[in-house]
Amino acid sequence: MNVLIQGGGRGIGMALAERALAAGANRLFVTARDPQAAPAHSKLAHSKLASDDRVTFLPLDVTDEASITAACAQIADSVPQLDRVICTAGMLQQGDIRPEKRVADLRQDNLLHLYQVNALGPVLLARELWPLLKGDHKLHFAAISARVGSISDNRLGGWYAYRASKAALNQLMRTLSIELARVNPNGCVATLHPGTVDTNLSKPFQGGVPAGKLFTADHAADCLWQVLDRLGPEDTGLLHAYDGSVIPY
Repeated sequence: MNVLIQGGGRGIGMALAERALAAGANRLFVTARDPQAAPAHSKLAHSKLASDDRVTFLPLDVTDEASITAACAQIADSVPQLDRVICTAGMLQQGDIRPEKRVADLRQDNLLHLYQVNALGPVLLARELWPLLKGDHKLHFAAISARVGSISDNRLGGWYAYRASKAALNQLMRTLSIELARVNPNGCVATLHPGTVDTNLSKPFQGGVPAGKLFTADHAADCLWQVLDRLGPEDTGLLHAYDGSVIPY
């Protein structure tokens, strides 16, 4: 099994990379903006499971189209197909970007930046990896989304940019699933809701999380990996939660 974890340098991405090795991945590609400085680089390098050149680290910045193209070209030079791709990069806040509480808080640049990070990365990755996704082999192409990206589930409002970017991701992956089904009948495209995971992204907002619902990155990775293991072509194009349930778009 050949696996790509985009955004696997830390947090849930790193945990998914470890899960891929534990599941017996023959080749594992892990991307990060600066792989050498990422926690996963030192952690996986010292793992007994990562011996015999099973793991390849590649620089990739989802906001840089040339970076995406270059990383995918290296992967295509190494393997004839990919069997599992999981895109984990996401942004809720950074610098002066904060979740908006009201419409007056909206800033055009912030809206565009979150859209670029949260929505565009996975579909541009799919475009560049297309020759490795086509065929008749079993394939899971997944991207981390969020329940707050569900339009029908939005009852609280706020968080305009994050909600909209995740809703856009869901639509892009849904559209991708339809096209992929024509060129790989055994493929499944999924967006995944990992729950609230104890990472830097969620840390400022963990106060209201119910007891037992704040997951470690390892627990979330195990849940999502098991969800993907159960998904087939009939499940393509849907938003799946960590417990296996389907969240309406």
